[in-house]
Amino acid sequence: MGYTTEQSVEGALECRANPELFHTHILDVEPENVWPKMREVINSVRDHRRTAVKAGHSVSKTYTAARIALEFLYDHGPNCTVITTAPTDNQVVNVLWRDIRTAKNNARADLPGEVLTQKLEIDDKWFAIGFATKPDTVTKMATAFQGFHNEYVLVIFDEAAGILPQIWDAAESLIVNERCRWLVIGNPTSSFGDFANCFKPDSGWNQITISVKDTPNYQAGYEIIPGLSGREFATRIEKKYGINSNMYLSRVLGEIPEYAEGAIFGAEIKLAKEQGRILDKIPHEISCPVHTAWDLGISGSGNSMAIWFFQVVQGERRFIHYLENWDEGMMWYIETMHALRTENNWLYGKHIAPHDIMVRELSTGATRFDTAREMGIQFTVGGKMGEKGAAKLSLLDGIEAGKQELNQCWFDRSKCGQGLKALSEYHWKKLEAVSADDRPVYSRMPEHDASSNGADAFRMAAIAFKYNLTDMLQAVGTEGASIDDWSSYYGREGLI
Repeated sequence: MGYTTEQSVEGALECRANPELFHTHILDVEPENVWPKMREVINSVRDHRRTAVKAGHSVSKTYTAARIALEFLYDHGPNCTVITTAPTDNQVVNVLWRDIRTAKNNARADLPGEVLTQKLEIDDKWFAIGFATKPDTVTKMATAFQGFHNEYVLVIFDEAAGILPQIWDAAESLIVNERCRWLVIGNPTSSFGDFANCFKPDSGWNQITISVKDTPNYQAGYEIIPGLSGREFATRIEKKYGINSNMYLSRVLGEIPEYAEGAIFGAEIKLAKEQGRILDKIPHEISCPVHTAWDLGISGSGNSMAIWFFQVVQGERRFIHYLENWDEGMMWYIETMHALRTENNWLYGKHIAPHDIMVRELSTGATRFDTAREMGIQFTVGGKMGEKGAAKLSLLDGIEAGKQELNQCWFDRSKCGQGLKALSEYHWKKLEAVSADDRPVYSRMPEHDASSNGADAFRMAAIAFKYNLTDMLQAVGTEGASIDDWSSYYGREGLI
């Protein structure tokens, strides 16, 4: 199999029917190194529009995805686009695209096109490209995704559990016909979010799980394929963490864990699930105000804000909605709040924000507290709550308050899914220099990533519950007060 001067693949139809041939005859894969789970993933991309793969540690998932990217690109010829993404630049450039570059440069055939750091272009309608979808670029990247239409399209999400919701929505617009394919692959790190949802019954995804126990190395008891995990790794994880641990579940079996590694609120989220406090739907109690707790992000940075919407009903903390977006200002959030109030017939109560809402912006000289007030939102500043005062609380004090209060909270799974994912994945910062695959070491400071916004907003609510606002947040229906009473108690005229 070779290429004509028109850059068409001779035998492409044969390779489309049996894509493994491209891997073993054109690329650098030895036929004896194609093992059953690798073959299952290759053939699934051939046969299904959507393929979701959750996998254990070092089971050749990225190796396989990189070669599927090249196989699809060259088998389908001109008018073919492959788009890959991952949560960080390092995962794009130094993981998936390093394998793409290696496979292209070591191919048995002279494949057209020059492979660069994260792009392989044959012509302007025939190319592969990779980029990270970090929170501060998510709006730009979502827009870019929507522009990659072509006759044949393959989208690859590597470390798919970390891909942001806006990118999932944008990619959906590309899978428009039978010629388009979508492969999402990675270590499962959370029981919430779009990646976890791929493995629900009737999700529409062809679901594949790759366990370390599936590898030829594990089954033979010695190394057959270099680099694959085997019995030594599985035994080490079992001895260190136990066969029922989250670490063994995700890193060895490739199954969705109850919570992420190093999770700060993991045990509390697990308990909420076990006690049935995460429900498919929590009804709005019309006699009770809806309160909000905010994280503001960094003004002007393209960072996100996050808002939890909750009610207190006979002492129960009921979280009924969650809102988070990137690259949107205060105006967008407040307009969305007004729309939610109208749509759901809510009466707003307290709006709780961190103390940095009082910081003045250089461009206007106004604080976001002032800006919000002009738009109809009267904030209670977290730093002024309670006798102790949240301003006197350390970050770790707030985290401890979150742990305690989580055990009394109820959540609407559908309306709060993104926020639950943030709480589930909020984790201590990993000390990479002293960590090993089977021995992660964490600092006592949280990692600042996409999970931080929702977790920080929840801490505002937890502090309100713990330090003196509980009585003011209490359900009014049980006290016999009317909605008009609460409107006068909480707000001033013109404020919500």
